[in-house]
Amino acid sequence: MQDGSHHGAADILIPVRNNYPFTRNLLEGIYRYTDYPYHIYILDNASTDETVDVQKIYTRDITVVRNRVNRGWAGAINQGIQLGANPYLVFMSNDLELAHGWLGNMIAFLNTHPRIAAVGPLNSSEHNWQGVGPVREKFVPSMPRFFTEDVHERNRILQYHFHRAGILTEGTLGFFCAVLRRRAVSEAGPLVASWSGADEADYCARLRKAGYVLGLALDTYMVRHDGETPAPAAAGCSRNPRRAVHGKPARLRR
Repeated sequence: MQDGSHHGAADILIPVRNNYPFTRNLLEGIYRYTDYPYHIYILDNASTDETVDVQKIYTRDITVVRNRVNRGWAGAINQGIQLGANPYLVFMSNDLELAHGWLGNMIAFLNTHPRIAAVGPLNSSEHNWQGVGPVREKFVPSMPRFFTEDVHERNRILQYHFHRAGILTEGTLGFFCAVLRRRAVSEAGPLVASWSGADEADYCARLRKAGYVLGLALDTYMVRHDGETPAPAAAGCSRNPRRAVHGKPARLRR
């Protein structure tokens, strides 16, 4: 994918501002554990640390954009949307730990129905509706209980129980990591440039207004280092997340 585009591939958009160790760990995880064609866009919002040297260290399937000013998280995402051309978009924070199959699993669920616009993963937070505990309590009682903290083992367990399965959500999907159809994003329009994090709810509403639904992949789990480099604060914005309040089985008529 020398030109950054590939039929059926995904554009992974990662706004960053400093916090290079997290960006490095995320890139290493993407290169090691991604099982689906992709191109990475690092959207650097005027970093002053080692982030400025990312393009010298990583050269495979990656484009690094150095902004002279901080465009904010949403501004950087909009920039990345314009740069790429692949049919799938990944909005991603740089504070994540990944496991094998993360992207292929989410795209597989996304493609179970053409009306699904975006899919997110489970995460490690117990205070966010996409956390394993809250999902088990409110939506999926059969969600297994973990006796390990290892992100890879947790994913293996989930993939055994929920391979390529998920639920739909009527609430707000977190954009710390979300896979979206480029077609749906084109219909919903760009993100609000003054994005503060709470506007995730606004964008999810816009996707629904365009005729789409949102989903949560039950076989994909990520660790978040929340409070250190949360999205969109990783790009210099504040964060005020909203929780989804409803979920239901993923059954749609074509």
